[in-house]
Amino acid sequence: MRIKSCGIALMLALIALNLVAPTAVAVPVTTGLSYYVDAERGSDEAAGTSPTRPWRTLEKVNATTFSPGDRILLRSGRTWTGQLWPKGSGAPGRPIVVDRYGPGAKPAVHGRGQVAEAVRLFNQQHWEIRNLEISNANPLTGGPGTNLRDLRGIEVSGDQGGRLDHFRISGVDVHDVTGEVNWIGGDPAGNAPGVTFKTGWDRSKNTGGIVFRGTVADPAAPGAATVLNDIVIENSTVKRTSFAGITIKQHTGSTPGSVPTGWGERANASDVRFTPHTNVVIRNNFIQQDGSDYACNGMYLTDVRGALVEGNVVYRAGTSGIEAYYADDVVIQHNEVYETQQKAGGADSNAIDPDKATTRIVVQYNFVHHNGDGILICQFSFGDVVIRYNTIASNTRYQIYLHSDRAANAQIYNNTIYSDRSDHLVYGYGSSLQARYELRNNIFYSTRAGASLTTSPTIAYSNNLYAGAELAIPDTHPLRGDPLFAGAISGPYGTETTGPQLDRALALRPGSGSAAVGTGLAIEGNGGRDYAGTTLYRGLPDVGAFEYRTPVQQPWESVNGFVRNQFGHPVEGVSVVLTMRGRTYQATTQADGFYRISQVPFGSGVVAAAKSGYDSAGSTVQIRYGDTTRRDLTVVLRNTDGSLAGQVLNERAAPLVGATVSVLRDGQIVATAESGADGGFRVPGLPMGPGYAVVARLEGREPVERTGLVVPPAGVGSAGAFLLAGPREVLQAHEFDDQPVGALPNGAGGWTVNALGNAVEVVEVPSAADRSVRIARSANTGGTAGTGIAQVFAAPLRGLVTIEARVMRDQPYVSGSNWFGLPYLYNEAGVAGISLAFDKGNIIASEGGSSRTVATYELGRWYDVRLVVDTVNQRYDLFIDGAQVGDDQQFRTAMPAVAGIAFYANSSNYGSAQIDRIRLAYGR
Repeated sequence: MRIKSCGIALMLALIALNLVAPTAVAVPVTTGLSYYVDAERGSDEAAGTSPTRPWRTLEKVNATTFSPGDRILLRSGRTWTGQLWPKGSGAPGRPIVVDRYGPGAKPAVHGRGQVAEAVRLFNQQHWEIRNLEISNANPLTGGPGTNLRDLRGIEVSGDQGGRLDHFRISGVDVHDVTGEVNWIGGDPAGNAPGVTFKTGWDRSKNTGGIVFRGTVADPAAPGAATVLNDIVIENSTVKRTSFAGITIKQHTGSTPGSVPTGWGERANASDVRFTPHTNVVIRNNFIQQDGSDYACNGMYLTDVRGALVEGNVVYRAGTSGIEAYYADDVVIQHNEVYETQQKAGGADSNAIDPDKATTRIVVQYNFVHHNGDGILICQFSFGDVVIRYNTIASNTRYQIYLHSDRAANAQIYNNTIYSDRSDHLVYGYGSSLQARYELRNNIFYSTRAGASLTTSPTIAYSNNLYAGAELAIPDTHPLRGDPLFAGAISGPYGTETTGPQLDRALALRPGSGSAAVGTGLAIEGNGGRDYAGTTLYRGLPDVGAFEYRTPVQQPWESVNGFVRNQFGHPVEGVSVVLTMRGRTYQATTQADGFYRISQVPFGSGVVAAAKSGYDSAGSTVQIRYGDTTRRDLTVVLRNTDGSLAGQVLNERAAPLVGATVSVLRDGQIVATAESGADGGFRVPGLPMGPGYAVVARLEGREPVERTGLVVPPAGVGSAGAFLLAGPREVLQAHEFDDQPVGALPNGAGGWTVNALGNAVEVVEVPSAADRSVRIARSANTGGTAGTGIAQVFAAPLRGLVTIEARVMRDQPYVSGSNWFGLPYLYNEAGVAGISLAFDKGNIIASEGGSSRTVATYELGRWYDVRLVVDTVNQRYDLFIDGAQVGDDQQFRTAMPAVAGIAFYANSSNYGSAQIDRIRLAYGR
């Protein structure tokens, strides 16, 4: 692989990162012999020790035990079929080297599926393999996947116990390895030719391009673990190799009849049985898994302690570009990962995944774009990860996917996250929201309104910048405004010739005076550099992946800051004037009090803030080359009385005129008003402070009261919308009693039926006269839609909408997952706004971006579910068997109208559910 230097890559290569690295070895002292091999002109009867008298076959090489310092040189331009497995071991400073000689293409070793590994080392150490072309493709003679076998391109392994040292793989081109795809878990009902689920740890994910692993001679008497130490894989290409491009793995004793060793798994962070491989570097490689439906991970980095993954390009991997699993002390940096896809039954399509039981993981300075998911944080069991100074852009599903268990912790700071192809910025669900996630100093930019920013009591957003389309912001100290990106991200992206094109992300650098400049929090232990290699910090910290610096030869800079009142609240509409050398520059504060004055020449001046009703404020400023000048100002509010405003609507969200609105404080009416033609009202002259309530009434409709309202000083507090319901208006009612027993036809009753590989059928439950629909799922088919019934409404439902259904789970949990949506409600973009799930005995409801268990359920028992949905205030109430279990709960994603409904399960969620008596209505 030839790497063309780019500005960032060259600069960052010089940064010392205090990493656990392989033992440094100088140029080897070569005191051994050189052996030459020529597939066309050689002879195994020759001495083999000169280019004029080379050996001919791999069999001759494999029959020879080499000594420290020896070199095995294959003639360039020649091809061998079979396996290269030379014997012997090198010594410290005197490795045995496999390389090429002569001009021409790299010498090729093709296994053709006839051998398990095209190149093998077993219980050997101090080896270097360089400049070979390697493949191991079993020819396809039947249907798809029928040619997949237990195959690898290169394998380095051992079973003798103890430590094996020093392995270098450099400049090799490994391609077209037709390895079988074995998944750790999943449902065997989804098995297909070449793809097997639920094989356990030892049988899974052992195939692919380059594999390092520990094995045992007898699983029933495993002895001691074999640890591979000091591994470097560099400057190589890996293409179309299944399961993975590069894999590192340890035996653990998971197969039937094996003695469990625990070497390859971790019960906790200090598990003494865990015996990982050590000191691994994977750098400057190009991995492309395009062109094979079975070529999945780019890298599967498991059972390692002390690893550096840097400078790689991973293109069109399946499932995950770079995945760490049961790993410790891993740094993933300066990589470009793009266009990761779902393949071979895998559920994911992420760029980078710190997965199960991974500790002290650092993900930094990566360019992650155009994948399914950007970064998946999937630390099942336990884990900790720092994700910082990455550029994450244009992924089609989740930019950051929160999917860890309770004992995990993630620090996510100073990333630039740009979403233009998805309705999700940060997403998670279920028990994954019990892990701790702290998101600080990130830029969240979405071109789509309402993009998700999942919340829960253990997710903390602080000091992030939100920009682009309108977002529901969960931040305790949000920043809003235009980051003033330098441009838009575009190709060309990384190839095997160029290496990672990290410079393409520079389009998302903030401009002078941006709301991202000078507004960040100082974070200790931040790595010392930003994405572009700029030292941290020179001046006030910035937000996002880039620390701003004045462009070379730019003769001006900006002043920015926030204007707040004496209570610390931002003040909108303040005129901020900078006077310098007799010239004035002016800006007006936005809703969060932020202002920006740009194109100010270097020098000193005075900045002043003024607004009617406030005492003005001023300060001197110094404009210097190097950074934007930050100056915050405080203006003093004179009159602190405020107002409450809102709107009165009917159940279809239409205005109600003439409704009586009463404002109460301490139980006493302090003011009244009447709704106008648009249903709106405003009550002025209220003393600032909390403790207010508002009641709206109109004859013939249910009154609505809202409490806990606050009147802001000299501002307008929102009382929200009051939906006064009249008599219920039923829109749809589905009993299924008139449907014939058997498969529910697509379109019956207006329902879209998704049953691919599974079952959606009408059954005589609870009786022949009272039928229901049964969803039964045993295979991972159907994509996102999964298995179930769904409906998209021709006219989305706006206002106060009630959804009722009778549901039952009737099968015990066996394997996989068990999450059945009963139901999910969707907005007009097809994104879930409300979710209600029955899962492993728990009824789980969404609440904002998180979810909580609201009740438990028993198998074989019917439950009446009722959701009263207020699309105007983005809230809903939930009732189970008539008892209220959810009150005024937030939507998980903005849903201005209910545009669709689904009762379903997808992915690896298996089991069955019954559904009956579905009703949709306006009103309560």
